[in-house]
Amino acid sequence: MFRSTFIACIRALSSLNNKNMKNLIISLFFCLPCKAQLFKIVKDRAVQSTANVIGDGIDKAIKKSAGKAIEDRMNGNQTASTGVYTKYDFVPGDSILYATDFVLDNVGELPAGWNSSSNGVVVESTSPAGKWLQLNQGIFLAGIQNNTFGKNYSVEFDVLLDVTSKSGYYLPPIYYGALGSGKLEATNNVFLKEPHVNNAFEFKIEPKENIPSVFTLKSFEEGRETFNSESKRLEFFAGTLRKVAHYAISVQNTRLRMWINEVKVIDVPKAVNVHVPINQLYFKTENTGGFGEGSYRYLISNLKVATGFRDNRSKLISEGKLVTTGILFDVNSAEIKPQSYAVIKEIATILKEHGDLKISIIGHTDADGNADANLVLSEKRAAAIKDFLAKEFAIDGSRLTTVGKGASQPIADNKTSTGKAANRRVEFVKL
Repeated sequence: MFRSTFIACIRALSSLNNKNMKNLIISLFFCLPCKAQLFKIVKDRAVQSTANVIGDGIDKAIKKSAGKAIEDRMNGNQTASTGVYTKYDFVPGDSILYATDFVLDNVGELPAGWNSSSNGVVVESTSPAGKWLQLNQGIFLAGIQNNTFGKNYSVEFDVLLDVTSKSGYYLPPIYYGALGSGKLEATNNVFLKEPHVNNAFEFKIEPKENIPSVFTLKSFEEGRETFNSESKRLEFFAGTLRKVAHYAISVQNTRLRMWINEVKVIDVPKAVNVHVPINQLYFKTENTGGFGEGSYRYLISNLKVATGFRDNRSKLISEGKLVTTGILFDVNSAEIKPQSYAVIKEIATILKEHGDLKISIIGHTDADGNADANLVLSEKRAAAIKDFLAKEFAIDGSRLTTVGKGASQPIADNKTSTGKAANRRVEFVKL
């Protein structure tokens, strides 16, 4: 009985601040007969409390550090040691079929060649910088005029979902899709009502702020659903809201893969129907209760479609030259974008497999801006790739030389967005 009373008292002590605790212990010392027992209990409690405080502090520090690392990885944030997406294995197609950053389009209008059932327009922004297509409720068909993307192709684009959740309301969903127009024009009004009429695949994301977002992939042929991934939980997705996220899609015949930042969201071996060739992209959003037009911003930009996946090893070793548009940089900067990692890793692998191989890294730009500035920029970009190969993959720098050509050797028309994207390239030439 006496012991239980003291234990109850000691437990009460733990809730007091240090000053009150000292006063109470002194009072107990003079008024209670069992000093030895009191000392023992206080001593034991003090030891245990100290251990708990230290342990709790360590646990919190570990959890905070681990949680931040997991959050960074799942959000596609680059690691401090590499500055890139180290687990990102997306490699873009070889030849650019279509590209746009909306720079050549008028603000307040639908981009040239696009079609839509909505009133979405090009907007210019400082945060994020550049021009973007703002999606409103409805479907948007890209201004692509190709008959086919081919059997193997890649699609990339940047997305900003600028929206904040409201209690009791669902955030507006967003759809990204590709379709085959068949005998119809790729921007025909038919596809504004029914994009699945011939052949299509479609990603749907239902963003959520405090719980996992929901992702679904569906495929269609002649209006009939041929594949449904069922709902997939995206634990990381809330971390991409109100930030620019990079989306990448790779199609190899029927196989379909998709990445959001560094995270590979899905990989399905037989998701793409091939009866009618895919030759168009579309984007779609829907208003929801609490989120009407103008209460949120869904923006897309930096759209690129590239066809074909070559054997880079054969290109460099056998043919002596490899050209890629897959190494990306910030505008007017030599800072390598994180989504370039897989392409540079391929080069590093070839260099490691062929220890006597020496190469020249040649940087090229489009014709925007000053010619002298572009020359310097291309030299800095080539040097940045060399430094990255040396630091990240331990490639001997003496095997690498760098050259900048600026905009002096275009391979496409610098008057179009697609041509500019093709001209912004890096060449690796066997010495």
